[in-house]
Amino acid sequence: MRIAEEKRLGLSGTYGVKTFYLECTETVTWIQDKIRIVESTADLGTDLSSVMILQRKLSGLERDLSAIQTKLDNLEGEAQQLGANHPADAKGVREKVDEIHSVWYDLKEMLKARDEKMGEAAELQKFLRDLDHFSAWLTRTQKAVASEDIPESIDEAEQLLNSHQTIKEEIDTYAPEYAHMRDYGATVTASADATDPQYMFLRERLRALDQGWAELQDMWDQKHVRLSQALNLQMFNRDSRQAEILLTNQEFHLAKEEQEQPRSLEEAERKMKSHENFITTLQANEEKITGVVQFAEHLCSEDHYASERIADKAEQIQERYRVNRERAIDLLERLRDSLALFQFLQSCEELKEWIGDKLITAQDETYRDAKNIHQKYTRHQAFESEIASNRERLGRIQEEAQLLMKDRPEDAELILKHVRELQAQWDELDRTTQEKGQKLFDANRQQLYEQNVDDIDSWMTNLERQVLTSGEEEIHDLTSVTMLMQRHTVIEDQMVQKASQVQSLRSQADQLISIDPTSEPEIVAKKQQVEERFAKIRGPLQERKERLEQQKRVHQFVRDVEDEKLWIAEKMPLALSTETGNNLMGVQMQMRKHESLSREIDNHDVRIEDILTVGQEMIDAGHERAPEFQGLCDELQQRWSVLQEAMKQRRALLEEAERAHKYYFDASEAEAWMGEQELYLMGDERGRDEQSAQNMLKKHEALEHAVEDYAAVIRQLGDTSRQLISEQHPDSEQVGKRQSQVDKQYASLKDLGGEKRARLEETLKLYMLNREIDDLEQWIAEREVVAGSHELGQDFEHVTMLRDRFRDFARDTQAIGEARVDAANAVADSLIAAGHSDAATIAEWKDNLNEAWGDLLELMETRTQMLQASWELHKFYHDCKEVLEHIREKETMLSDELGRDAQAVAQLQRKHQNYETDLKSLAVQVHAIEEREKEVLEAWRNLQRTCDGRRHRLLDSSDYFRFLNLYRDLVSWIEGILRQMENGDKPRDVSGVELLMNNHQSLRAEIDARKENFTNCINLGKDLLHRRHFHSLNIKERLILLCEAYDRMQDKWGTRWDHLNLILEVYQFARDAAVAEQWLMAQEPYLHAEDLGDSLDNVELLIKKHEAFLKSLAAQEDRFAALEKLTRLELREQERGADYKIRDAQEREQRQNARHHRYEEEFETFEEKDARSREKDERERRDKEERERSEQEKKRQEASKTSPSKGRQQSDIEGTSKAAGSVGSARPESRPSPTKDKFESNLQRKHEWESTVMKATHRSWNSFFCVLEGSSLNFYKDTKKSKVAESPLSLEGSTAEHAQDYTKRKHVFRLKLNNGGLYLFQAHSDTEMQQWVERLNAAAGGSARREREEKARTMPAGGTERVKDDGGKKKSFFSTLKRK
Repeated sequence: MRIAEEKRLGLSGTYGVKTFYLECTETVTWIQDKIRIVESTADLGTDLSSVMILQRKLSGLERDLSAIQTKLDNLEGEAQQLGANHPADAKGVREKVDEIHSVWYDLKEMLKARDEKMGEAAELQKFLRDLDHFSAWLTRTQKAVASEDIPESIDEAEQLLNSHQTIKEEIDTYAPEYAHMRDYGATVTASADATDPQYMFLRERLRALDQGWAELQDMWDQKHVRLSQALNLQMFNRDSRQAEILLTNQEFHLAKEEQEQPRSLEEAERKMKSHENFITTLQANEEKITGVVQFAEHLCSEDHYASERIADKAEQIQERYRVNRERAIDLLERLRDSLALFQFLQSCEELKEWIGDKLITAQDETYRDAKNIHQKYTRHQAFESEIASNRERLGRIQEEAQLLMKDRPEDAELILKHVRELQAQWDELDRTTQEKGQKLFDANRQQLYEQNVDDIDSWMTNLERQVLTSGEEEIHDLTSVTMLMQRHTVIEDQMVQKASQVQSLRSQADQLISIDPTSEPEIVAKKQQVEERFAKIRGPLQERKERLEQQKRVHQFVRDVEDEKLWIAEKMPLALSTETGNNLMGVQMQMRKHESLSREIDNHDVRIEDILTVGQEMIDAGHERAPEFQGLCDELQQRWSVLQEAMKQRRALLEEAERAHKYYFDASEAEAWMGEQELYLMGDERGRDEQSAQNMLKKHEALEHAVEDYAAVIRQLGDTSRQLISEQHPDSEQVGKRQSQVDKQYASLKDLGGEKRARLEETLKLYMLNREIDDLEQWIAEREVVAGSHELGQDFEHVTMLRDRFRDFARDTQAIGEARVDAANAVADSLIAAGHSDAATIAEWKDNLNEAWGDLLELMETRTQMLQASWELHKFYHDCKEVLEHIREKETMLSDELGRDAQAVAQLQRKHQNYETDLKSLAVQVHAIEEREKEVLEAWRNLQRTCDGRRHRLLDSSDYFRFLNLYRDLVSWIEGILRQMENGDKPRDVSGVELLMNNHQSLRAEIDARKENFTNCINLGKDLLHRRHFHSLNIKERLILLCEAYDRMQDKWGTRWDHLNLILEVYQFARDAAVAEQWLMAQEPYLHAEDLGDSLDNVELLIKKHEAFLKSLAAQEDRFAALEKLTRLELREQERGADYKIRDAQEREQRQNARHHRYEEEFETFEEKDARSREKDERERRDKEERERSEQEKKRQEASKTSPSKGRQQSDIEGTSKAAGSVGSARPESRPSPTKDKFESNLQRKHEWESTVMKATHRSWNSFFCVLEGSSLNFYKDTKKSKVAESPLSLEGSTAEHAQDYTKRKHVFRLKLNNGGLYLFQAHSDTEMQQWVERLNAAAGGSARREREEKARTMPAGGTERVKDDGGKKKSFFSTLKRK
């Protein structure tokens, strides 16, 4: 025993040392694997993503180092223990430990160096990525700038210019990034080897970057100039087109005017006026032409790329305008000449008419009559004076004729002809007038002379009376003075005429003296008396004129003073006005009005001074009203001073208002600017990626700097407002409120800037988290590729190697993944806890990440199970192979030797017994292999059955959804057809009804075209019902609804077609009736006419006409007879009774019920058929029992009649059997259904879908104690059922099936609820899974069956009786109920 114990201790020690060596070897292999991984990162990658992937790998290695360090610590402790317990092996143990430490040190040093290189490489690769991004942006921007877009309109040019300016802003935004890359590139290339090709290439890229940046700036400037020139060109084209249109209109007008020559004076004046207006418009439009030309000169001076074309266009426009102006001036001259000619001709005609009239007067020979000879002579003298005064007209006409002949030589002959005619007529008039005067004078010279003297004397007497009494005239105002002055002017004109008469008296006196010398003294005396009185009256007239002028001056002064007072009073309200305008523009307008009023007042100052000077002169001259004049002057001076003072106050008020409104305007601009910035800051724009988010953050920083710089403007506004308040401005309170609003808005703007910065930072953090999660998901996807591998090994050794390697992979993945997933979840939780605006998105990312991680763990678990199963399979194969080899080995061990003697036979028997004992252990192995083979075959058959069922279910589901699509399309189409038939317009005439009927026929054609689709849909539904689809009830319901909708559409079409035929007949009747009524109205005047003829011919004509009327009336009888017939609509109304609506509704309801019953029978499901069959069997069984009981009752009665005692015994026996029979018949009803039995076990559950459109929130696997009770599935936390985990699930309308498509776990079945919810359950074995599937489906079916039984119990008592349908076939009440 001691030796055995020592042997056991030695073996256990050796086993511990060997195990330690094995662990050391595994650890060294582990560390060497990590070293190989680190060495595999020698290639630092060609881009940032590869570098970051390598960094993540190194980060994973660093996490693995902690596990290795723990392993080393354990090995160190174990080595010390082994060294103490086994001194002989201490050296070997220490060598192993030293070897591990050496490899471990190499790994750490290599990892440290690799980390440093990775950091530099990452920074460099980030710089290269930024450089690539910037180069790509630079190339794109250069392409955008280099695009040769030629605008075709001003809007397009402005749009291109705005887009180009946007590019400039983008360039300015990238300027800091360019400077940073340039500085960093210079730093990198300065410290690098000059001969390194990569760094040489980097230097070339940097130089190309600088060159591209400079080229981009130059290209932008050049394109900006080109676009500006293009905009100017489009503006010039617009103005030139307008100018050309204007010039074309001018040319058309001139051509039209040149073609139409005036033919009369009125037409000439009209054309002259029109042409003057045209010239005015031409001069007004000269600015437009000049503006176009100047704009063209400006563009040409700036070296515009289209300067030649612009110059040509401008030159053409200018030349056309010059030609139009010259043509207009030439046409104006011609029109003026024509007008002058027509005026000359009209003057000639007027003078001719006047000469003709005067010639008739001159040719009057009334001088032969001696009566009133003096009056005639006086009138003749006036006539001669009139002729003499009109002689100037002839002279003017002759002068005009000379000018016209000079200007219009072509019309000289016409002009000369009229002049000669006028001169001849004038000479004749002059000769006739002189002859008549001479004849009048010769007729009675003495009497005429005396009458002339008496006339002059009487006139002078009246004049002296007026002059002498003029001092007594009352002059009240300026009007009376003016009237007296006018009268005095008339007297002076009369004095001139009388002076000529006095002069003519001398010639008459000389002629009378020569004829009668004896009367010379008398004639001379009268002449001298008249001349003396005439000369004497001139003085008083002059004095009277001076006196009137003096009075006029006085009254004019008073009037001027009053006028100025009124003018001052009129201007005073404007000067005293407090209206300052509602805004800066209004104030400036008031300022301009005030300036205009000031200029007007300043210009009026001269008149005031003149009036005051006149008044002062009269005061200095000692006028009798001097005190009154002094008061007027003082009052006028005072009012003038008040007006000037009011103007000064008005100016001061406007200046104050201007300052206030200038502040309001600046404040409004500041508010508008801040409003624009607020709109930008309140926007929800977020970058598309992390880079754009960083760029937006940079832009926001620039905006924040602009807001900070705008504080100077706000401070300036504040200083202005405080100054206005300190000066006690009238609007100081409003200014203070406005300034507080500006300050609040500015503070709000800064707050919005902070909020915008926070949102952008949140967005940046979100994108960083997204990048981290994307990297992690990519890592998980890479791991899923390995975990999802279907490589299960080719033999036992291969699968053993795969299993061991996958164990290491799973251990590393779980260790690294948990750390990274926990870190990502921590960041996501921190962002959600901080109230991130995208908390829902972050939570979704987190859930997706956790789900992906859970799926990876499931895949790894599944892969582990698959490898374990494969290992067991190959181990089975391996065991089978070993057993087979062992059997063959045992078979070869059997020999044919039977022994030569009893001892040999006994020895062979003992060997054979030992051999059989060995075979027993081999038999155990063979039996195990047989059992395993049975399990595999059974599992394979179950898998094939499940696969076939899955394929059939998928096919049924595809056909079901195809049926639903067809159903929805057809129902939607039917609803559209019904809407078209219901929303038809009401016709107005027969043509409208015919149009509606044509449209209705087109609907019929469309319905017939769709009939095949209905047939296909119904056949597909019947096929699904025949295949016992699990949605049979839904399919049946939809088939019935579809058929009923189709029948309703057919009925609607037929009803509307009948209605259209009826109203067509009605409208035809209305049309015929209207025609007949018109015919009757046309014949009524004839019938009411009372004309019976006034002669035989008329009577015969009327009789023929009446006979024709009777024939026409007879011809119209058929039409009126047709109108008397009732239309079908009227006949239908007569046939209908008062309750026709109720009857129609009942008939319609009966038709619908009959159709529904027919469709219920046509689309009956197999479940309903089975239920009807079971009901029929049950009814037949009951009928049979009833017949048997009645027969037994008859037999019992007959037996009782024959033998009462035997009858009683038989009755007791029958009663016992009847009771037994009744119990037997009731036993199936009382037997509990499977759905009422409880079924419970522990299951793993995963919630996939909440409904058909929404995934479940938590989709991880959880363990529950599930209890199936009735039609509900309950969930508890443990087997004690002490605490409910979740609310129970209702199994009504649900289905359970084996989840064959779910390969991540075994023994999984799927439960689909009627609301679209979906759950996965994992049982412990296939048997348990099948039991749960059967129990769940039975529970769902039992609930549906109980619902039908409940409906059956609610039926009336006579419901089980059979009824007959229309065809006479007997049906159960249940089918009749379905029809309803």
